[in-house]
Order: sequence, then C-alpha cells, then structure tokens
Amino acid sequence: MTETVVLGESGRIVLPASIRKEFGLQPGDRLTIFADKNGIRILSWKMALEELRASIIAKRGSLEGILDEFLEERREEARREREGE
Repeated sequence: MTETVVLGESGRIVLPASIRKEFGLQPGDRLTIFADKNGIRILSWKMALEELRASIIAKRGSLEGILDEFLEERREEARREREGE
C-alpha cells in the first residue's frame, strides 16, 4: 500500500487511516523511525522488535541462551569495574 502525506510546519506527518488500520496502530502506540542512505522506515514497536528477533536468529540460529550470554557479559563488565577501582 502506498499513500502520500504532507510534512507539516513542525515536521509532523499524519499516518493515513488506511495505513493505521492495516497495521492495527492506535493513538499512543510507539513508533520507531529508521533512516539510512536508502530512505526512511517507520515501524511499530512490535514490528521493530520482530525485525530485531529475526536478525538475531539469522545470525545465531536461535534465541536460545542469549539471555545467559548477556548476563554473563554484564557480570564480567561489573567484575572488571570492581577490579579497576
């Protein structure tokens, strides 16, 4: 689906009702905006999270063990900080 919008005076845009309806967006929903050399993408928080999960799975094969690895990294950082004091 493609829609055209007008950029407002303060940089605001209004997402057309058809887009909001298609993606189930409601007032107050958080959106994430990605900008790079290829353009601008607007994703709901849920959509951004799903993309992140898919990216991690593509790199690691699964999400299994990722929390344990994260916690171990943080423990190691804390240990190094304590030893550096």
